[in-house]
Amino acid sequence: MVQREQLREAFSRRLAQACSEANLDEFGRGMAIARALGVSSKAVSKWLNAEAIPRQDKMYELATFLRADALWLQHGSETGYQSEGRESSAGHEEAAVYPFQPREEPGFRIDVLDIEASAGPGRLVSSEVTETINHIVYDSQEALELFGHRPASTIKVITVTGDSMSGTIELGDYIFVDIGKDYFDGDGIYVFLYKGQLLVKRLQMTHDCLLVRSDNPKYADWRISEENEQHLKIIGRVMYSHSIRRHA
Repeated sequence: MVQREQLREAFSRRLAQACSEANLDEFGRGMAIARALGVSSKAVSKWLNAEAIPRQDKMYELATFLRADALWLQHGSETGYQSEGRESSAGHEEAAVYPFQPREEPGFRIDVLDIEASAGPGRLVSSEVTETINHIVYDSQEALELFGHRPASTIKVITVTGDSMSGTIELGDYIFVDIGKDYFDGDGIYVFLYKGQLLVKRLQMTHDCLLVRSDNPKYADWRISEENEQHLKIIGRVMYSHSIRRHA
């Protein structure tokens, strides 16, 4: 948690510096960035106040708008602000802006997201920004054994809160979610939104409804019928928990 806060604070300082270099007024920069990137002012406020870091695609757009080096803006660097952009372009009307080329890591890289799914009454989803806080990297052979031929981009790791799936998935466990399965694909454990709540439960099809089941017997089953299925949005199917147990 402390490391995540430090990363956010360091990014917000670089963002403030880039805004100043771009001559954006302190009290109008949030709105200017929101309009330029097509995002909400609330999302930009989180970036400026060290509450979140933009997704990589928005990071590049942000750097381009501010005429800053994207690699420096995202990660910081020893050479400092735009050492090869603004400073080396003195005497030129337009400063060079270099596309952000992420460093390739060997192996199969899975994003760990800053989002929690509730194995319990339900966790309200209020954030407009989903932040990648870490990565898990597997070698190619291990990834093939665990994930088959699924691309890494379709697998995300999130944290479970609550105890309704206790016995199968415990409080605080990481779960590996196949977001390519954003539809009901047979009985199994799914992460889904229902009436604004992000849940992880077992879904089972019956003759007249979708049965929502908890593996902890103290939680009652409930049903999603045809009349209220519009409130359901499946995010993905759970493949493994943190201990790499298979959930069929």
